[in-house]
Amino acid sequence: MAPVINLKSIGSATSGARATSARTSILDWIAVRTGRLSPGRDVAVTFRSNTGGSVVHIAGRDPARVHASSAATLWRGVFFDGVLYNRRALEVECGESHRRLSDAMLLLRAWQFFGGDWLTHVKGVFALLAWDSTSDTLTAVRDPLGTYPLFYAKGASGLMLSTSMTALAGRDGVSRAVNRPALADHLAHRWPDPHETFLAAIRRVPAGHRLDVSPARQVVRRYWDPTPLDKEIDWIREGELDRFDDLLDNAVARCYRQGPASVFLSGGLDSISVAAVAADGARRDHYPDPLTLSLASSSSDVSGSVPDGLSEFLSEAALPEATRRDAAGSEVRETAPDAVQVARALGLNHEVLRLDDGVGREGVVEEALRLTKGWPTPILNTWLPTYARLAERSRRHGVSVMMTGRGRNGWLSLNPYFSADLMTRVNVVAWCRFITSWKRSSEESWPQLVRSAFSPYGAKPLASSVMDRVFPAPWRLSRVRREMRQVPRWVAPDRLFRRELWDRAQQALMPLHPARGYYLQDLRSSMDQALLSLELEENYELGRRLGVKILNPYWDADLVGMLCRTPPHLINRGGRPRKLVLTSVARRFPALALGTPTFDCTPSLFRAALATEADAEWKRLGGVEALADLKIVDPIATAKVFASQTTSASSVDRLWDILSAETWARSHA
Repeated sequence: MAPVINLKSIGSATSGARATSARTSILDWIAVRTGRLSPGRDVAVTFRSNTGGSVVHIAGRDPARVHASSAATLWRGVFFDGVLYNRRALEVECGESHRRLSDAMLLLRAWQFFGGDWLTHVKGVFALLAWDSTSDTLTAVRDPLGTYPLFYAKGASGLMLSTSMTALAGRDGVSRAVNRPALADHLAHRWPDPHETFLAAIRRVPAGHRLDVSPARQVVRRYWDPTPLDKEIDWIREGELDRFDDLLDNAVARCYRQGPASVFLSGGLDSISVAAVAADGARRDHYPDPLTLSLASSSSDVSGSVPDGLSEFLSEAALPEATRRDAAGSEVRETAPDAVQVARALGLNHEVLRLDDGVGREGVVEEALRLTKGWPTPILNTWLPTYARLAERSRRHGVSVMMTGRGRNGWLSLNPYFSADLMTRVNVVAWCRFITSWKRSSEESWPQLVRSAFSPYGAKPLASSVMDRVFPAPWRLSRVRREMRQVPRWVAPDRLFRRELWDRAQQALMPLHPARGYYLQDLRSSMDQALLSLELEENYELGRRLGVKILNPYWDADLVGMLCRTPPHLINRGGRPRKLVLTSVARRFPALALGTPTFDCTPSLFRAALATEADAEWKRLGGVEALADLKIVDPIATAKVFASQTTSASSVDRLWDILSAETWARSHA
């Protein structure tokens, strides 16, 4: 019998890291910018100062690998943790193609060759440290879309940095105290500060940003911006849309070239396109075929409703359904037919995990809460234990890279605030076309959809901008009050604490006067969202503990840069959501017969499980002791939330928020 993944070890940051340290491709490290030269025994690299000022020490669980990931001259030093995509291009541009340099040494050469804007020439997913010894300046850089995390904190010896919050917390005097306002806002589904974490002493470098630390100042600023506000945008023209195919091919190839690969195949259009392009490209470039992975229902009368949007965007196909026999000899459908059909059509091996096997005996909620105990943050993906088991299956096949089809709606289709821009221009025809397109990817009825497009995403921001110009102070006060109504009454019972949330609510207000319209503003703000960072950091943490890289081709900086610069009328060409992806896959792989979208049913499946299991988990916890001690919630009012639970989506989601926050707080407070 094949070994079963140990979720207890994955749930523990320490034991999980030790268990995978021998085989993992993820590097564990911690850096300290300090005024003291004497290194500890575990220090592998030291960047010194020519002025007699600060130095940088870098330590790690594997000192040899940490040392190999760094390079230095008398004036500069570079430490690189990640995947460098454009090695060959940099070798040619820097005149180093005649010899094989380490990634860190090549980047050091690029810094010398390109000068101050050298970071714009670095393509990949990474956390990078650059040391300038002449000015005692340390620059810490997170990759453009944030696939790799980067955190920092003030320790007793100086500024500390790492890709792991767990490595920083409690080390060298770094406080483990919970960030009470952040956790309270999390319960209100609000994440106003992209720099903060759930631990008060630890901050994050947001995606596409750099942290510059010198003796005179410490500043975080954006270095990657596909739509800069101070320059004219180089909009994509219709004749350039074919570049999408090349960029998608390149983004997928950058993943499977890192080692034996697998693809989470949900049946949605994005994951289908990644699997299809990976299969085609791997064979062309003489790499092993990727393994495909999917989750499946074990019910013989299943309608295809399985997690992560199975059947999304894929029409009924003529291929036969895959079945197997259970212990009683009854015929059972092994997976939703779309995932099997796609894998068969592409000639790829397919690994299936039935939900019954993936969930385990305890149930979905208890397993998710157990994992939350040892996680750096309250987990967002409630199916994470199930995906961990699926990932472990692929790792036993020798896979070291796992690709997902995870994209972002705002890049591949029009965001709802485009309605406000069209209403500003009084373009009724284009507005009706936009609504029609939106309906094709929405479960809302026509009346609901029209109301949403007209009011919250159209007339409301326009009217609010007028009120802000006429009555700025009163109107801002009114907006903050409305924002605070979104905070449940059982959250922040203390008046002073609620006042602190009031101040934070002002950060959450949407800007009302975007220089280039609401569509572009929402597109830009989506890249800076703290929630987005939390999701990517969760993916990275899972990969770190399993010893694999989890990569998202649709988060490739070159591809996203093109999509951000594609004007709305071309993104929505033909009135179809995700038209660029659909056209690309249909043209290159006509046998897949892509068609009309359906919808992701992951939330409904988890809500059904939660509605069944919530009471038992609440009784097991015995209340919200940790959250109450932190004065984040009123324990009596919170108990009433459970007593009055309904089957509505918002009510059930609220139960998970409480259970996960309490479980996480107990192990971190």
